[in-house]
Amino acid sequence: MKLRSRKKTIATSLAVVVTTGILATIVAGVIPTDKVNEKKTKTENNTVRETVSVEVLDHEMVMGTAGIASTADVNEQEVAEAETEEVQTQPEIDPEYANKFMTNVDDTLNIRSAADENSDVVGKLNADSGGDVLENGADWTKVKSGNVEGYVATQYLVFGNDAKARAEEVGAKNATVIEDNIRVRTTPSEDAGIIGLADINDVYSVTNQSADWAEIDYDGQVGYVSKQYLNIVLEVGTAISIEEEQEQIRLEEEERQAQLKAEQEAAEAAEKEKAAKEKKAKEEAEEKQEESVKAESKSKNVETVQTDSFDASTDDSYLLACLVEAEAGSEPYEGKLAVANVVLNRVSSYGSIYSVIYAPGQFSVVKNGRLDRIKSSGPSSQSVEAANAALSGTNNVPNYNFFRATYAADFSRYNNYTIIGTQVFYN
Repeated sequence: MKLRSRKKTIATSLAVVVTTGILATIVAGVIPTDKVNEKKTKTENNTVRETVSVEVLDHEMVMGTAGIASTADVNEQEVAEAETEEVQTQPEIDPEYANKFMTNVDDTLNIRSAADENSDVVGKLNADSGGDVLENGADWTKVKSGNVEGYVATQYLVFGNDAKARAEEVGAKNATVIEDNIRVRTTPSEDAGIIGLADINDVYSVTNQSADWAEIDYDGQVGYVSKQYLNIVLEVGTAISIEEEQEQIRLEEEERQAQLKAEQEAAEAAEKEKAAKEKKAKEEAEEKQEESVKAESKSKNVETVQTDSFDASTDDSYLLACLVEAEAGSEPYEGKLAVANVVLNRVSSYGSIYSVIYAPGQFSVVKNGRLDRIKSSGPSSQSVEAANAALSGTNNVPNYNFFRATYAADFSRYNNYTIIGTQVFYN
């Protein structure tokens, strides 16, 4: 605009000058020329030439200046546009994080009393910690986190939106229920099944979220709650002071010592209990031994007699041999023969070998399955021999209907008995 205005001004000046020259010529043609007039005309012509020269020079100067001004205007406009574009491309800082920081470390970070690496450490920040920025600095930043104020090396911190991103990465999202009896659903839908109810002020860990639903840890299950019933807060760690750290270390050490003491006391108690049990077992074994000695002294030597043979089927004979093996497989032959005869001594009361063996509560090997296993694998040859001898009428316990292991025997309750191997036969 300045250039155009200046050109118009120059053109107007030139027009005035040219008009003046024409008038002078006209006057010179009408009035006789004398020296004065000629001199005056020359003076006017010179004035015109001078005026034109000045105007032209001024025009050139203005043109040059205008050209420079135009280039500067263009450069300023480009810079302004570039700056505007740069401002537009930079994201706005979340106001909540405008004066916040987060640590950008994997371990702990010291907070110092002054902006000097040799100053005292007044607190420590963990990898998931943050707080408020009190003073910004290129090398050191003054911060407040929890109850601790001090200086932290700036290179280990992030700010603004970077702090927000870090907080979302390492922080914990907790949801507080703001109404009673809120349904916790199996999927993020109003039509989904219900796995439970959440009450007001209950707090749950948020594991994921969408625009309308929060995924929570509901007593170890994944549940979904509508976000309109929740107050979700992103929580990050705060600094711990040196005093608090020392107190925490002291409490942990006390707890460790208490645990060690409890473990030592428990070990000593277990050792005492073990010793007491061993002593009691030894005493009981000695008592049993004494009872066995006494019992053996009172045991009657029963004379083997020959009775009528039994007419048993092949199945009953096999069953009897299997029972002998199950009850007395590790006993001497006399003990095996005695077991077979106890069964045969009862036949008159039960009617058959099968009925005696499978009578309720009579033989433990029937209940625990040992007899069935022996029936599948087969009895030993000695058990078969003892069963056949008993069936043929050889009876070494003719008056006894019961037997049991001597370690479990109560000899005071038996009228008569005889001990064979580790078993006692009685009535």
